[in-house]
Amino acid sequence: MLKQILFFLLLVFTFISCQQEEEKEEEKAVPVKIYKISPESISSYIKLTGSVTAENDAIIFSKISEKLVNINVKPGTRVKKDQVLAVQYNETFKQAVELSEAMVKSAQAQIDLMKQEFERMEKLYNQKAVSQQQYDQTKTQKETAEAGLEQAKSQLNQTREQFENSFIKAPFDGIVAAVFFEKDQMLPAGQPVMQIVTPGSMKAKLKIPSKDIRHIKIGQKAEISFPSLKGEVYHGRVAEINEAVDQISKLLEIEIQIEDADSKIKSGIFGEFRIETISLKDKIVIPETAVLQQTEIVVNKKTGIQQSVKKYFVFITKDGSADLIEIKTGISSNGRIEVTEGLNISDSVVVVGQNVVRKGQTVNVVE
Repeated sequence: MLKQILFFLLLVFTFISCQQEEEKEEEKAVPVKIYKISPESISSYIKLTGSVTAENDAIIFSKISEKLVNINVKPGTRVKKDQVLAVQYNETFKQAVELSEAMVKSAQAQIDLMKQEFERMEKLYNQKAVSQQQYDQTKTQKETAEAGLEQAKSQLNQTREQFENSFIKAPFDGIVAAVFFEKDQMLPAGQPVMQIVTPGSMKAKLKIPSKDIRHIKIGQKAEISFPSLKGEVYHGRVAEINEAVDQISKLLEIEIQIEDADSKIKSGIFGEFRIETISLKDKIVIPETAVLQQTEIVVNKKTGIQQSVKKYFVFITKDGSADLIEIKTGISSNGRIEVTEGLNISDSVVVVGQNVVRKGQTVNVVE
């Protein structure tokens, strides 16, 4: 009976020992993936959002209240400066111009006649052949005729301007972006009729916080993407910086010039802008996901006040096992972070498995 008990205990001990050995084997074989460090470049960005407009972007407004009798263009039409885009009803203005022109001719003929009469009267006056009163009367008539001519010319200029205002013209070379009225609609004065833009030359006015002003300089590069244009990335630069901060919003306005704009970018499209503020080369850069963060509470010996201090760590593989290293970090961008202290070139940082591995534990590096 005693032999049976001893044999049973031996079996239990052997089973437990095997299980512990298996657990140790499992602990020694934690699978991880690594990132081997090599010199890299990294940049820091300010991220802003805003709408894009054309370099030349103009809304053309009507100047008179008349029916729109003709539209010569449609959205997408290329136009030249001063090209007639649309015409409002102008027959009345045309007749007024013709009448004013006739009045100018009549006034001119009248003044020509009065000049001749005045010259004749002036000779007679010098010869003492007419009285001062007759001379003054003729002079007054000539001056009245001259004033009448100026008034007729002024009236002609006004009627011509009204007639010209019935022709809606392009303010510069560009493309018709939008037409807001249709033919035969009544077009009141002061209403937007069309929008004209300059293609291929786009800009954006953006607002930056006061804290970032010191990072912005003329000529800085910018990467631009548009949510409505998936996968497309454009490039620009800082072209203008306002000299004063808005006193209400405390924001500074800057202008980004898009350097490789194409026909896909429309005036008014919403964009996301990344302005490069810092660019570093040959630095130690690792994936941000590899970094483990720990917050410690420390007591300031001078004040006695408790403070929270953040520390950062990574696991590296060394001689087949994991080693926990404290690091100092720098700038971060697009899921990557600069390491300023703690790591060296050629170190192998654990990027998968870092949350389960322990310091000193054997690791199995997998591809």
